[in-house]
Amino acid sequence: MTALRDGPASATRKGRPPADLGHINWPEQDNRIPREVYLDEALYAVEMDRLFAGPYWVLVGHEAEIPDRGDYKTTHVGSVPLIIVRDMDGELHALVNSCAHRGTALVHDNRGNLADRKCFTCIYHNWRYDLGGKLIAAALKEDFPVDFSRDQYGLPAARLDSYRGALFVSLSDDAPPLLEYLGETAEGLDLALGDGDLIYLGSQKVMFECNWKIAAENIYDGYHTVSLHKAFQMLQVRAAGGSQNLPDHNSYGHVWNEYRTGPAQRADFLRDTSILALKSKDEPSNRIVNIFPIGIVSDQIDTLSLRFAIPRGVAATEMQFAVFARRGDSDELVRHRVRQGSNLFGPEGFISLEDQTALSRVHDGAPGRGDNVVLKGTLARFPPYRILDEAGIRHFYAAYRRAVGL
Repeated sequence: MTALRDGPASATRKGRPPADLGHINWPEQDNRIPREVYLDEALYAVEMDRLFAGPYWVLVGHEAEIPDRGDYKTTHVGSVPLIIVRDMDGELHALVNSCAHRGTALVHDNRGNLADRKCFTCIYHNWRYDLGGKLIAAALKEDFPVDFSRDQYGLPAARLDSYRGALFVSLSDDAPPLLEYLGETAEGLDLALGDGDLIYLGSQKVMFECNWKIAAENIYDGYHTVSLHKAFQMLQVRAAGGSQNLPDHNSYGHVWNEYRTGPAQRADFLRDTSILALKSKDEPSNRIVNIFPIGIVSDQIDTLSLRFAIPRGVAATEMQFAVFARRGDSDELVRHRVRQGSNLFGPEGFISLEDQTALSRVHDGAPGRGDNVVLKGTLARFPPYRILDEAGIRHFYAAYRRAVGL
C-alpha cells in the first residue's frame, strides 16, 4: 500500500504470501455465483488487500460534508480507518486514523470541527498532529533514541481526489487517475450531482446483516424492485422505460441506472401524501450511479443522496445514507428533501427498509451451498439492459474476480 506514505504505519505487509483461493469453486457460467464467496474468511481478507487496498477508488464522501476549515469526518476504506479533513489552509486530506506511535485511533466521532485546536491529539501518550497529518509534538521525549525525528512519524496519507464534489480515496499508487477510473460513468455523475455545489443535510446509518457483495448486487438488480418493494405496488408507482448502462463493463464494472417514474396512482392510505411530491424537477427522471466496488450516488424523485458502504466482517455491512440539497434550493424544498430522504429512501423509509430484510435473508441462505443464479435479462450479453433486469450482476462479478484474482 505505497499510497499510504509519510509514516511507518501500513495496513498491509510487504512479503505476505499470496492467499490460496483454490478452494473457491467458481462455475464456468458467468451468471452463477458460488454462495461460499459470501462466507469465506480467507476470501474476505484477500478482498481487503487486493480490492479495497488495491488499485481502485472508493467513494467516501462529498466536499459539502466538510465545507469549513477544521471540518472532518471519519470513515473506512475496507478495514482501514480514515479521517477526511479540511486543514486550516482549506486543503483536503485523507489520513489514517491511527497514531504513528502505538496505533491508537485518534478520532472516534463520526464528524466534527477542530478549528479551535488545529490538531489531532492521541489520548494515550499525548502525541499531536496538525490537520495535514504532520507530527507537531510528542510528550516527554527526553529519553527517546537520539535519532528520533518528528518528520518520520507523520500520519500515513491516502490518495484523495474529487469529481463534482464527490470524494474518492485510493490506498494504492497503482490506481489510475480518478477521471480515467470513472470513464463514461462520469456522465451519470454529471446528471446526478450537477455542478457539485451541494449543501449537506445530514446522515443516517444502518447495519446490513449481510456480506458487502450482497449489498453491492442489490444496486445491479432491477428485478427486485417489482417483486420486493410493496410500497411501489401499494402506491401504484410505475417506472417508465429505463436502462442499466455499464459503459466500463470490461474494466471496472460501474453501473448507471436511468428511469422515469409516473405519479402515485393511489395514496389514500397515507395521512400525508406530500412525501411523494416531485418539487425539484420539471420531469420525473431518476438515476442511480454505482461506482465499483460499492459507492452509490442516488438522485431519485427529490432525494439526492450518497451512500457509503463499509464492510464490517464477512457477515455485516455498514451503510451510511448522506442526504444533500442543491445550492439555491428554497427552505421549503430543503425541508421536503430531508423528509423524503428519510421517510422514503432512508434506511427505515418505506422503500429501503425492505432491502435490509431481503439482503439479510440472502446471507442467511448462503450456507445452503450451491450457486446463486442470475437470469432476468441475461439473454443480452452486453449492456445496456432494461431497468428491471438483473444481468448487470455478471459485470460486477467480472470486475470483482479480476480484482481478487479468481
